[in-house]
Amino acid sequence: MKKWLEAVKGMKGGVWLLLIAVCAAALLLPSSSQSKTGMTEEEQRYSATLSRIAGAGEVRISIAYAQTASSFGSASRQPTGAVIVAQGAGSVAVRLELLRAAEALLGLSAQEVEVFAMEASP
Repeated sequence: MKKWLEAVKGMKGGVWLLLIAVCAAALLLPSSSQSKTGMTEEEQRYSATLSRIAGAGEVRISIAYAQTASSFGSASRQPTGAVIVAQGAGSVAVRLELLRAAEALLGLSAQEVEVFAMEASP
């Protein structure tokens, strides 16, 4: 610890600026990592769960969040809406099951969730 403090004391202005820029960049990065699919890990989990609904087929979900302040000063993310695209969403019954499941998983109302049929692969 002493070596680290001595190293910090000996830093010049340009190094401090670089250190501050790196820390700021790390704080600005999204907290949830996105994969090659463009979905967060959470969205991937929800998509996997929703795809298990009979007739749903492949499912992708995109979730919109709002930042809210908690009582202890930390921020939390609250879902504000979701869009679901599923192979089987052409069926009204499947569409309703996906809607009900998303409402339960995310705590959203039916007005905050949209379900669409996935484009057929060529």
